[in-house]
Amino acid sequence: MRRTTPAVGALAAAVMLVTAACSSGGSSGGDGGDDAAWALPDEDPTATVQVLGHQDAADLQPVFDAFSEAHPSITVEYEAVPFDQLNSVLDARIANKDGNPDVYWADQPRIPALSARGYAEDITEQFAPDAEAWDPAPLESSSFDGHQWAVPIANSTQLLYYNKDLLDAAGAEYPSAAVEDRMTWEEITERAGAAVDAGAQNGLLFGQVNRYYQLQPLPMSLGGSAGGTGEGNLTPDVTSDAWVEAMTWYGSLFADGLSPQGVAPEQSDAEFLTGNTAYMVQGPWLLPQLTEADFEWGVAAHPYFEGGDAVTPTGSWSLAMSPFSDDKEAAAVFMRWMSVEEGGGYAAYYASPELPANVEGKTQYFEREVFASPSGQDAVSIIDAETSTTAVPRLQTVGYVEFEEILGRAFSDVANGADPAGALASASSELETAWAQYR
Repeated sequence: MRRTTPAVGALAAAVMLVTAACSSGGSSGGDGGDDAAWALPDEDPTATVQVLGHQDAADLQPVFDAFSEAHPSITVEYEAVPFDQLNSVLDARIANKDGNPDVYWADQPRIPALSARGYAEDITEQFAPDAEAWDPAPLESSSFDGHQWAVPIANSTQLLYYNKDLLDAAGAEYPSAAVEDRMTWEEITERAGAAVDAGAQNGLLFGQVNRYYQLQPLPMSLGGSAGGTGEGNLTPDVTSDAWVEAMTWYGSLFADGLSPQGVAPEQSDAEFLTGNTAYMVQGPWLLPQLTEADFEWGVAAHPYFEGGDAVTPTGSWSLAMSPFSDDKEAAAVFMRWMSVEEGGGYAAYYASPELPANVEGKTQYFEREVFASPSGQDAVSIIDAETSTTAVPRLQTVGYVEFEEILGRAFSDVANGADPAGALASASSELETAWAQYR
């Protein structure tokens, strides 16, 4: 899941108007939130589609330029807000029921909660003919309770990147690129310490520090659950031995000086690219930036705990439609182009490679120049294997929004020195209260 887009300001939003010929603010017959039927049109309407997302507007310009060329009568107004503010901004906008945004970036595990809150239009009927265009997992992650609520535009996995120069200085072997020879976290801890002793500023960096998406595999590798059990996964399960052991190890990285304090997820890529970090866990979207790196680097499979299971993150972003959109047909045209046409326009024209959810799009994805190098080819093999054998979806529950936010605070507390068992117990108590409304 790509979450390393630079923030664009605490509250300020970067707005980009993507102009297209014959554009206007005309409605395409949207119903403003009532139950009137709508369908994907045979001919494009003349309309403006307002889109809310977390990615930098300039990075998405080539995507919107390509859409404008393919569908010139539809104008896209894109507004970017920092990732950590996306949910709160979306809450406020949907509550206004004014049709802004028409379409928004939806984190796949949040889709059950978004649909339960009435924040997403049911698009099952309109997109049923396209069901085979996507891999099953991202389509399932875009659905809930037998209905499709969003179109997947990306999938994800994680790789272990390493700085060969720093490993050479520490006298360490390079990790194997073969998934069957993946390293353990215990081995990584030892080698990260040796790299720091040899002069590296950081031994190990998590690209999405303190975020559940990237930390979920730790307790699951030790036999723990995804964090919730029972009916609807609404019984907290974050205080098991596996969870406590995993978070104890995680906290030790910061306490022992192997991982840096105060590096936000939006800063992590830049931190690794300075050449001062020995190992980093991050997604394939780091690959384009590494082509300009001033150091030699390699990739390996995501580590696991000794004696445990190999578990990797999966899932990414979908596009959902507001039920209060005034331009549902135009919004659907945009969503379909982003997700289906040309193997998914988002994957085809976005410069930083994200693993497509579209079956056709994956073939195009692996043909990108960033995968041409030997390390790039290693990444292809790892990505293909992880997404088919070790990927585990995030917790599926209508209470996911609260779950992710509460656990994120607990992870941050652990990284800052809090007792892991105590932090997880507090999180469990918070979840009991937060989830009571759904039971």
